[in-house]
Amino acid sequence: MSEKTKVNITPDKSLIQKLGLTGYKTEQAIAELIDNSIDARFPGKIEQIDVILNYESNAIRVIDDGSGMDLKELENALTIAKSSRTDVTQLGKFGLGMKSACSTLGKSFRITTSKINSEFEYVAQYDEDKWLDDKSLDWSNFEIEKIKKSKNSNGTSIIISKLKIPLYPNQTSRFKKRYGIRYGPHLQNKQIRLRINSRPCESAVPVIQKDSKRELDIKLPSGNHLTGWIGLLEKRSIKGDYGIHLFKNGRLINAFADFGFSRHPEVAKIMGEISLDHVPVNFHKTGFIEDSLEYKEAKNGFKNNEIVKNTLKTAGSQGTSLSSLEPIFDDLSGKSGSGAIDTKISATNAKELLQKAESFTLHDQNHVFNILFVDGKNEDELYFIDNSSETPVVVINRDHLAFKTMKNPIFLIGLIYTEVKLLLKNKSVDSEFLRERNKNWTTFLNKWSNKEETQGRTKKVLESESKYLISSDLTELIDYLESNFEHNFQFTGLSTLYAHLQNAYGKIVYHLHTVKGSGQQLQEIVGSSEHGKIFVILLNPNRTDLQNAMDFSEKNKFIVIREYAEKPTTQWASAEKAWLDLYSESKKNLLLIPHNEVFIILGNLLESHLINVDKLKSLAKHRHQLDEILEFLEND
Repeated sequence: MSEKTKVNITPDKSLIQKLGLTGYKTEQAIAELIDNSIDARFPGKIEQIDVILNYESNAIRVIDDGSGMDLKELENALTIAKSSRTDVTQLGKFGLGMKSACSTLGKSFRITTSKINSEFEYVAQYDEDKWLDDKSLDWSNFEIEKIKKSKNSNGTSIIISKLKIPLYPNQTSRFKKRYGIRYGPHLQNKQIRLRINSRPCESAVPVIQKDSKRELDIKLPSGNHLTGWIGLLEKRSIKGDYGIHLFKNGRLINAFADFGFSRHPEVAKIMGEISLDHVPVNFHKTGFIEDSLEYKEAKNGFKNNEIVKNTLKTAGSQGTSLSSLEPIFDDLSGKSGSGAIDTKISATNAKELLQKAESFTLHDQNHVFNILFVDGKNEDELYFIDNSSETPVVVINRDHLAFKTMKNPIFLIGLIYTEVKLLLKNKSVDSEFLRERNKNWTTFLNKWSNKEETQGRTKKVLESESKYLISSDLTELIDYLESNFEHNFQFTGLSTLYAHLQNAYGKIVYHLHTVKGSGQQLQEIVGSSEHGKIFVILLNPNRTDLQNAMDFSEKNKFIVIREYAEKPTTQWASAEKAWLDLYSESKKNLLLIPHNEVFIILGNLLESHLINVDKLKSLAKHRHQLDEILEFLEND
């Protein structure tokens, strides 16, 4: 015998609040509101959309002059998971976007809307604190105010206040640039005018190499079509701004995607746009559902298209500008041609070029001489000029301390090249002068780079095959943050100590420190870049937040951002500070590794001679964390 019972499964009142925790970034949340405005556009009319970031009142406002909403439409817009969108070309269809976007941005939002030629406008006000605290409020009695209009207007205004996210000055320019890409087709086709703090967004038009652009219309086995174009950028993108923009119904879903090809410097000129209107997206509209049959079919069809394959082949044969230092010397000498490149390359790429550089002949305007890179020559010699043959040879020692001290070796190479030109021009190549100059340089660098204090320890480290290095996962990210993040930052904790973990963890958590008030900006910058595809980025998570993220995310690499009043002075911490930061996280119960594991790591660092005990004690004393550490050191 069975018995059926009817139960009430009305959603908890905290649902709207929780929708704001679903992973929107500020840029994406505002874009959701812009999408709604575009969906309300009158056909054939240019719609005006304004985004106002009000730093004084700490509020965000999105206004449009679209079709607006009547009472029933506003009711539907406020109802969780209910959408009035029936047109498949419209951008919003899940019935979650507006609520989750507003709740992501702030604890309070006010919607004012009216239809054209209507006498009334409707106002809905939501305040998170009041909604949760007032037991008389529930889903069945949400109030919408009807007000007689003072003038004939139409459209919708949304004001978000009690912000959960920070506003900062350079957001205006960042959003202008990003939305210029995101809404490029709408802007270019004059469907909308979009302004950020009164500054108009312009359709972002990449500079494409002449005669390289090819239109695409790819028919798929399912009968669907991919339309768009592919071409080559005029200049190779050093910062990774290349790839395929993927659109759905005119809205950018993924920018600079490696769609149908693998990212590599050799194809860093690839640029294109593809419309995937039939491919499903997640409800945030921040990405396509890559496991769907539609996405896999589209990607495969694009990859195997002859025009695409030929363009990729052409991009890969554009010369060796990123696999040789020779074009950089050509560029320094003023030599023009297809070999010369933009010398503003990252320190990471420059170091790679230096390590694999081979000899070549340089034809300067006035001289011909050979460039030769050697390893481990006399450590006091940065370079010398061998004049024993008809063609002078400039021998550069890439193992010299100057290359290790200077962050980007391109700058040092430029200085060497400039000096060599002057010496050859004046025919004043004095071997004794160069030896004396090189020796003085080495003495200076030894003193000011603290090499003399650390070289003994470094030798022991190399002998034991232990290393204290920033994780290779993070090296390109450091270069990216240098160019895009205005505040100081520092990788620490497991970002540097990951190699010393005893257990084989399936997932790794890197630690990134920045100054107070800049964590949200840092999270957005990393999350909106290519690095956001690799890492889950968490801002000041507690242990439970971190555990949940690791349990439910398919990604296995995480970056935990912590904000501190103390300003970081280096981009990654010393071994002493990195371990102490790890210890502090453990003491606060913010780590997922056992507390005793932290001390095992310390033991490894001591055995490898990577930690200076006196320095560790000094740092620990400054933080009032000395007692437990002293006890371990005395017993070790």
